[in-house]
Amino acid sequence: MPEEALQAAFEIKTACDEISRRLLRWHWERKPGAHTLDALLRYIAQRQQESPEYYERMPELAGKNSWQQLDTTICMRVLLDPEKDAAHPVDLLGNTERPAAARRACNAVRVARNQAAHASDRTDAAQAAILFNEAVEALEEGYAGTALRENELAKYYRDAESYLARCGAQEPIAAARSAPEEKPSRSNAPRQSSKTAQSRSTQSRKTAGSRAAGKSAAARSSSGSRTRKKNTRRKKGSKAVFWVLLAALVLGLLARAFAMGIV
Repeated sequence: MPEEALQAAFEIKTACDEISRRLLRWHWERKPGAHTLDALLRYIAQRQQESPEYYERMPELAGKNSWQQLDTTICMRVLLDPEKDAAHPVDLLGNTERPAAARRACNAVRVARNQAAHASDRTDAAQAAILFNEAVEALEEGYAGTALRENELAKYYRDAESYLARCGAQEPIAAARSAPEEKPSRSNAPRQSSKTAQSRSTQSRKTAGSRAAGKSAAARSSSGSRTRKKNTRRKKGSKAVFWVLLAALVLGLLARAFAMGIV
């Protein structure tokens, strides 16, 4: 039902906020210096002055006096802050054993939370569930055994499976996973067909050329044979005419001799 999917999207947003607070607090409490929430709020106020463009459209911080009041927008703005213009850079993610994996995990949580927060139908909710599932996988890579214990990751995985089922996103995910395996065969098919067609075309051209050459040779042979036959017939005809003329000449001479009384 659409209502169930939207409820799941709301729970995804809530889970992302919880994860964001956990990550920020874990990083903040391991940095040098003060680790209190007040120190964090003062740090954010300072960074807002140093980098107003990066910290624009931030939720209001006045009146916040507990970690539970911090949402993903605030947490990720601090965690992902490049601090290029900071007077005293803190670089929370850079001070970890796996900074690149931690940054990927934070980005994945942020993206999943934003998708869930703006979900308006079942399709949006299903996409949020897919992104949350990917975020949990990224969290395992970046924070397993540090900010998140094994049993906590197991719980998030169970939650991810539940969100996928409630949003009806299990079948699309299966299709999405199988698609890359099928695409190469489909994409290779035209190339293979093209190669086959080219091979067949080349073979056809060779066969046609052989046939043409054969026909040409046969034609030349036939023409030569006919020419030789004509020449033979001409020679035979010439000889026959010669003998006829010779016979006529001899008969003429004999007739003349009889007439003259010579013979």
